[in-house]
Amino acid sequence: MPSSPTSTTPDLLRWMSAIDELAIAVNQQRDLPDLLRQIARTACDLLGYESAAVLLVDGDRAALRIEGSWGLSESYLRLVNEESPLLLAPSDAFVGSPSRRAFVDGEPVIVEDISHDPSYGPWAKAAQEHGHHSMASVPLRNQGETVGTMNVYGSDPRRLGPGGLELLQVLASHAGIALETGAQLERDRRRVRELSALNELLRQHAAIHDRFIGVARRGGGVTDIATELAEITDRAVAVQDVSGQILAVVPRAGVSVRPPDWLSQPRQHGDDTLLDRLAHASPVLASESFPGLLAAPVRVGEETLGVLWLAGEGDDDLHLRAVEQAAVVLGLEMLRRRAVTDAQWQLRGDLVAELAGGPLADPEAVMARADRLGSDLRLPQRVLAVQNDRAGEADAAQLLRLVQSLVLARPRPRPLLALRDGAIVVVAPAADPQGVEELARHIRTVAGQAMEGDVRVAVSETSPTPDQLPGAFRLALGLLRLIPYAPDEDILTVTTAGMIGMLLADVDPQRMGVLAERWIGPLRDYDRRRATDLVTTLRTYLDHDLNTHATAEALYIHPNTVGLRVKRIESLLGVSLTSVGDLTTLRAALAIDDITRSI
Repeated sequence: MPSSPTSTTPDLLRWMSAIDELAIAVNQQRDLPDLLRQIARTACDLLGYESAAVLLVDGDRAALRIEGSWGLSESYLRLVNEESPLLLAPSDAFVGSPSRRAFVDGEPVIVEDISHDPSYGPWAKAAQEHGHHSMASVPLRNQGETVGTMNVYGSDPRRLGPGGLELLQVLASHAGIALETGAQLERDRRRVRELSALNELLRQHAAIHDRFIGVARRGGGVTDIATELAEITDRAVAVQDVSGQILAVVPRAGVSVRPPDWLSQPRQHGDDTLLDRLAHASPVLASESFPGLLAAPVRVGEETLGVLWLAGEGDDDLHLRAVEQAAVVLGLEMLRRRAVTDAQWQLRGDLVAELAGGPLADPEAVMARADRLGSDLRLPQRVLAVQNDRAGEADAAQLLRLVQSLVLARPRPRPLLALRDGAIVVVAPAADPQGVEELARHIRTVAGQAMEGDVRVAVSETSPTPDQLPGAFRLALGLLRLIPYAPDEDILTVTTAGMIGMLLADVDPQRMGVLAERWIGPLRDYDRRRATDLVTTLRTYLDHDLNTHATAEALYIHPNTVGLRVKRIESLLGVSLTSVGDLTTLRAALAIDDITRSI
């Protein structure tokens, strides 16, 4: 005869059904507070307790807070969560509260009668006032870490049995699963939001890229690119090349960008220029030097071609990417402009070479060629010679580009420009002589800001007609060669160069050669026959104001040797180096010798 079912069978079926419902709820990815509340309600239904709660540790792991409950009053929730929180490291004597012990020790804690359990401390009276006379607490774990407790509260003293304790631990496990599921769901949602935002950002980037490429394809220039950027960023925009020339200005909403005059500021040794700082900008630079503006480099490879200015002091990532893309397209457009300009400068360079070479075979034809290039050789002209003491090809090319840009910005009639004898020479209209010298100083200032090395500029006297330009070329180039560099020097002119300037400007080169040969030739012949160095000794002796010991130190020889060489010089030339007249003659002869040997 079959045995009858035991009395525990209905309870087991009811428990299994309730656990199944919880599993379904968890798998349905319901909101975490609802899941925790359902778990608390299930605990009350299955274990016969009047109230239950799921407590979770806060972000600092400093206290436990009730995050889901059933049967607890709002006042009790406020007491535990706000007024008397369950601190995990309390400063008072109640370090053994049941929930804290279950959390810290990782073991279940059962309180049969709250009124007789001293660990309940400050919560005992309030618990009894809310009808709590017994409780049980089990640790709640998630991925191997204790993250809270599962508590049940009874209205009368009672002790939770082994089966009930096991069920409470199962419910705590479901709460842990719910926590992990909720966290994973939130991670998935966040990832979906991030991917959606990234896709939208990529779409916007592609749209911006297409807009700039469209401008380039239809042959838009610098102004068109700047206008497109102003519309995208809703900011005023300006584009400037490295010489300071403004290539485009696009106002926006009544605001117009005025780039700072960074090129006119004297550069101190070791200071970074704006271009130096822009080399590290990604993609824009904000500085106290230009408040209210952002600067972005326009670069192609390692070369900076210009500066892109925007009104404002910050922007979102999308607009910064637009600035980067605009800078790329601007760089390509500026390279295209350079190619056109280079072709024009080649024609100017051929004309300059003809002007510097000597008498013109057909002056009218030369003037007509100048007219076609925007110049006017019928006007008086002055020659500028520009040189950087750094001899590298990259430095020379950079200086040439910079001077070209400055000359191109001049009003018509425009100067001519070419490379000659290792220097950049500019033939500039001299209707206003001071204007030519201002151009020379501007070139020197801008070049000093934009590049390394000491840039020097020499300016000739005015040549009223083209046939006098060869002498102007010799004068400007001679000033660069013959005047030693001084850190505080201004532009070099006949006036500032003293005797050398006067001789370069006023003495016929052929006659100068005869004078130099009369006084310096005998010494040079003697040096060549005897392998001595009387010319250098004379020059050094005069440079050191006839001081024998200073001359000896400069030449690394004994003072007695200097004395013997001086006597030899006096004997060969028939002069006395103590005579003011002879000293003046020899100083002039050395200057003339330098000039004739440099031409």
